[in-house]
Amino acid sequence: MAEVRGFSAYRFDPAVVGNLDDVVTPPFDVITEDERVMLSARSPYNYTHVILPQDGNGKSKYDVAAGLLGKWIAEGALKQDNEESFYLLEQTFTALDGATCIRRGFFGVAKVPEPGEDTVLGHERTFEWKVTDRLALTEATKTNLGAVFVLYKDDNHELGPFLNQMNLRAPDLEARTFEGVTQKVWRVKADPAVTAFFKDKKLYIADGHHRYRTAHTYRDKMRLQEHPEGPRPYNYVLMGFIAMYDEGLFVYPAHRVIDLPQGFNEQKFLKDLEPWFEVLPVDSDLAEHVREEEECAIGLALRGGKRFVLRLRDIERVKLLGDQHGPAWRDLDVSVLHGGILERLLHFAPDAVHIYEKDPAIAIDMVESGKKGAAFILRNMQPSQVCACAEARESMPQKATYFFPKLPSGAAIYVHEAPAAT
Repeated sequence: MAEVRGFSAYRFDPAVVGNLDDVVTPPFDVITEDERVMLSARSPYNYTHVILPQDGNGKSKYDVAAGLLGKWIAEGALKQDNEESFYLLEQTFTALDGATCIRRGFFGVAKVPEPGEDTVLGHERTFEWKVTDRLALTEATKTNLGAVFVLYKDDNHELGPFLNQMNLRAPDLEARTFEGVTQKVWRVKADPAVTAFFKDKKLYIADGHHRYRTAHTYRDKMRLQEHPEGPRPYNYVLMGFIAMYDEGLFVYPAHRVIDLPQGFNEQKFLKDLEPWFEVLPVDSDLAEHVREEEECAIGLALRGGKRFVLRLRDIERVKLLGDQHGPAWRDLDVSVLHGGILERLLHFAPDAVHIYEKDPAIAIDMVESGKKGAAFILRNMQPSQVCACAEARESMPQKATYFFPKLPSGAAIYVHEAPAAT
């Protein structure tokens, strides 16, 4: 089903660019403007110069990025490998609970599905303005500047020996990105057994839905322009592949911090919750209480230090959430929060925008300080739930998942056609 293969990546040469810590970055969409300024000042080769380019010298930011990428290639800062390869990835990081963890995967390219093919499944809505921006950058650079983060099923650990090549020698690349993640990359042979493994597999997008949709749109647009008779590089998209069983794979929640609606009555709200939830007051770490729950439970922080665990009662969820969505969607704690509490009880619109915060302590402090009215603390989601929603073609509520760490950008770059240096 999925066609996965190696590619000849362009990679930074430390002999030219210096310390790779100052060059490799997280993906563009998790870098704030202040972080972009900080990173771009680290090195003229920092990858933010092309993934978050700026207008300059009368040129659009897209032309600036293309010219700079072409310049890096021309001067040897970026060099292309001489044969198709896979690129093994090991990420060492501190999890949100303070534990040191390791996640392993690899970079390769996957064929963009044809109409009617069902090989790459997503779970998030995409927004047109984001795709328009990334498409313009892709057209200018003729490059996949960042990887789509996908999950795959490998219950029998068939790719274990392939990934264990990381144990045999030192990495070809090592960089510590600014968010504290140590990234190690090994270039290995494009083993046809890996390609064969994926022929009966589906890929589930964890992160990078806009990058994927951009690649799909770019492929279609280039076909209309070129009318190619054979394979073209833009038929494939750069991906980072992580097995769902990997011990370093965590699906963190984005906790919700809200302004309470006008006329909010705390006692009435707590009473309205009672038919659906056990409302359990707690006087210690709210996030820890929520993490310990085995079934659907949501933490609630209100002003005045009031903390509650809202434990969903043993009910048919369709009675609370309606039947507009299927069982996979209703199985999510975040859906219970949005459909059952924010929309049904507090009467927020489905597309209402809230603050999404990965650190529960920060979310609760925003309430305690008086900046916001309430915080809702969520449990981690399971990778299997992400896949179930993708298979059911159900879009999760906005910002339902937070994958950390992100895949590094600039570690292995898929260039379709090298742009001219300017």
